[in-house]
Amino acid sequence: MYEMFDVTIIGGGTTGLYTSFYSGMRGLKTKVIEYHQGLGGKVAFFYPEKKIYDVGGFLGVRGEDLVTDVENQALSVQPAIITGEQIRTIDKQEDGTFILTTADGEQHFSKTVIVASGMGTFEMEPLQVKGSAKYEGRSIHYTIQNVNQYAGKKVAVISQSRVGIDWSLALEKVAEEVHLINCGEEFKAVYEQDVETLEQSTVHVHKNQQVEALKGEGQVLTGVTLQDGTELDVEHILVYEGLNIEKSLYASWGLETEKGRIPVGTDMCTSIDGMFAAGDAAIYPSKTMLIASGFSEAMTAVNSAAMHINPKAKAQVYSTVIYKHAKD
Repeated sequence: MYEMFDVTIIGGGTTGLYTSFYSGMRGLKTKVIEYHQGLGGKVAFFYPEKKIYDVGGFLGVRGEDLVTDVENQALSVQPAIITGEQIRTIDKQEDGTFILTTADGEQHFSKTVIVASGMGTFEMEPLQVKGSAKYEGRSIHYTIQNVNQYAGKKVAVISQSRVGIDWSLALEKVAEEVHLINCGEEFKAVYEQDVETLEQSTVHVHKNQQVEALKGEGQVLTGVTLQDGTELDVEHILVYEGLNIEKSLYASWGLETEKGRIPVGTDMCTSIDGMFAAGDAAIYPSKTMLIASGFSEAMTAVNSAAMHINPKAKAQVYSTVIYKHAKD
């Protein structure tokens, strides 16, 4: 016996999580399906340590803190959350409902679908050093989430981009020692100010170098050897050497697309009745690519889904009414 949901949200980033909250607030039975093992999307991966200034009510909020707050907000309405699954096909049934099938053959059933999965899935370029597999997830990381885990530790960052500089400067505040290893002479996509700040920091910069070997005890990393023979005592490695981006599957789901994104109407409707989009996945004239925009689009998409399920449903709901008995 399968379980039918009112709304299934594809994507567990900040937009997807907020979508699930608003959907749950409207009393809709809601599920979130996220490709990665963790939630938070690009905010969690790319700038968890950086301040975000375009979200109302926050005079700057760290990306990681925003993800935590939005996740807790979503969990307050108890949606079903599935991670580590990628939706490969979406089939609309004669009764108007949808069957979503994952790469592993798992099926999910829903009356409506909201796509909030950005412009496609991505994987970090892995560290190509012999023996690295046994340290993955323990000492080798591809995001700087939970920066406090590096407090008092010796850390190496492998990157030739501005992301590597940002990570190194963030780690400088908590780690005992930070090494930034660049396989080239220059850093890519950086501003002059980034380089000046790096030069004034205590970060040890190694240019024209690559990690040739790892050393450790069991699954505990203790150091690295660079190509010139330099040995560094490090307990953690953070790697940002680019992304492997998989083209979005939106067209294969039967959706009309425009440069890999989904054109939507003012109600966030897509070319398939009963499917909606929000966040970076959606495109329309004069769209702003901001986190705050995704939150607004999420509410519109949920309201449209609610009225698709029940044409007599209210066009929108007010939190002050729903939570009028809640304690401060």
